[in-house]
Amino acid sequence: MRYSETLIDHFRNPRNAGMMREPDGVGEGEYPECMDLARVYLRVRDGQVVEARFQTYGCGPTIAASSAGTELIIGSPLGTLVGLTGAQIESAVGGLPEDRVHAAEVVSAAIRAAARDALRRMARS
Repeated sequence: MRYSETLIDHFRNPRNAGMMREPDGVGEGEYPECMDLARVYLRVRDGQVVEARFQTYGCGPTIAASSAGTELIIGSPLGTLVGLTGAQIESAVGGLPEDRVHAAEVVSAAIRAAARDALRRMARS
């Protein structure tokens, strides 16, 4: 399978890359077999994601999936993100070759972890 134009665009022009000061939630996902790591930061207002940023170390598809994933979740209710799947991230980049599906899994795991962290913080305040 060839990479989609969407994936190539997100890799060449990543959106939302970088850290976030004082995030409402932070989460990580990793794929130890190739050492990919994604960290996602969320800013939440009134239960909805208003900003998402990422730091990713890994292959091009994982970087692209992080970019597309953060775009996908902006505007989403926080509670829905705990059920986000790798298939949803894979769809956001226009598909992935079988040997790169882990990219979507890494990013979806990071987003789910960030959502759980934000929900925990909200429950404490």
